[in-house]
Amino acid sequence: MSNRPSTSSAHLPILPTIPPALHLLATPTPTLIDSQLPSYLLPPVLELLRESSAHVIRRKRAEEDELRKEGLLPPLQGKGKGRAANGGGGGEEEDEKRLIDAELGKRIERIGLMVGGYIAEKLTLARPPLASHLDIIKFICKDLFLYVYSKQIDNLRTNHRGIFVLQSHSFPPLIPLSSHRGPSADMETAKTHLLFPQALIQGALSRLGMHSIVTAESSGLPQCTFQIRTIKSSTLPNTPSVGGTPNPQSQTAGKHVPTPLMSASVSQTGNGTGLGIAGSQA
Repeated sequence: MSNRPSTSSAHLPILPTIPPALHLLATPTPTLIDSQLPSYLLPPVLELLRESSAHVIRRKRAEEDELRKEGLLPPLQGKGKGRAANGGGGGEEEDEKRLIDAELGKRIERIGLMVGGYIAEKLTLARPPLASHLDIIKFICKDLFLYVYSKQIDNLRTNHRGIFVLQSHSFPPLIPLSSHRGPSADMETAKTHLLFPQALIQGALSRLGMHSIVTAESSGLPQCTFQIRTIKSSTLPNTPSVGGTPNPQSQTAGKHVPTPLMSASVSQTGNGTGLGIAGSQA
């Protein structure tokens, strides 16, 4: 038996102590809300934005009228004729409603662009960059929609030339739309409800480096279709659209007739992923 002293110890090593504040930051307590709460809050938020837009438009028109009375702005051409033809100011009411709808659309689009960009940045923070436009579209169909709406896109079609069509047979924001005014009124309401997801997709694509134009439409509730048309970055204005800036839609329209779209279904495998581009023509 060796007489050398033993170097082993029966005591366990002392683990470093983690401060409670740092441990709380590493494992935050989840905040849970009702899954239906966003659908309950959406109509009041849209109405609030509409009232705010109406206040801005009416204040702006009142200021313009004051400037016209002082002679600082030229008078409106044909103002009296328009009022007489439309029965005592009916034309002005229609014009004001059109301006309010346009201002409401701008506000919703600004919110959607900002939120979509932030969500895309958060979801792609710890993953490798998306190499192609098709990979970005797959990310939108699976990860983004699953994160926002708890549901993936049902169908994806593309012509492999920069046009992608995303179809949802039961789009969550359109499911609760139903009123006593009838289906036609519900379809008009759906146009406003589609502004936010349309801008959400465009904001996410822009943050991921894919410049595109996104349009949304519904042929029947709760079905929804998003069309994504990629455009060259050189045609995009660096500032918000104002008079004199290039219009991407006018520059891309009329160049060529797009080829038939190729169908692709968003199929879910065992782990909830799996998106492929099929080779059959639609």
